Amino acid sequence: EAAINLFDDEGYGDTGLAAVMDRADVTKGAFYYHFDSKEALASAIIDDGVSQLLTTFRDVTAAPSPARENTIRATFRIARMTQSDDLVRIANQLRQALSQVSDAGAKTYLPSTAAFLEQIKKAVDQGDVRNDVCAEDVAETICASVLGCHLLSDAIGDDPFARLARAWRVLMPSIVSGEALPYFQDFVARTLAQYTHTAAGGESPSPGLAGAGNGTAAPVVA
Repeated sequence: EAAINLFDDEGYGDTGLAAVMDRADVTKGAFYYHFDSKEALASAIIDDGVSQLLTTFRDVTAAPSPARENTIRATFRIARMTQSDDLVRIANQLRQALSQVSDAGAKTYLPSTAAFLEQIKKAVDQGDVRNDVCAEDVAETICASVLGCHLLSDAIGDDPFARLARAWRVLMPSIVSGEALPYFQDFVARTLAQYTHTAAGGESPSPGLAGAGNGTAAPVVA
């Protein structure tokens, strides 16, 4: 926690190990027993943050809803975590910083892409992804778009949920068939409305709320 706060306040490059030890009230020996460098400390924070994100992603996508809906819903839940959870937010910043100088950050993107790919393959089987697109390409594109939204919103301080919804609106025509497109565009809009309501002080959205109450099931397109 001490390192997270310092990296948040000072940035990775300007944070020295002496400051971390002082803030954490640990001896040099105790620190080096657990970490052999500042990079190793940052890597541990990244691993913890990414682990939380993946756990949340899997929890959301384990719902009985169609995989395409679960994937959209999970990206909004992750966006909320990157905004409100200090560990996740700093872990994202650190893996960007360390990706420039080592593989400590870069290696954490592979599990994220794999998690998206698992859901896209399910959506293909359910008929909710166009059959003329490559599942691997779709998963990588979604993952890159979500990460890009996080980076831009963090950098310029805009609404991460609105930015994510715009990304989905652009991506959706190339992922789903024309027949299913109106439903999923509306699903994105309803999910955005829930998170906008939450940011304004409303209750957190429930896992299945976005698809409820409209009396319309997700179309299955061959």
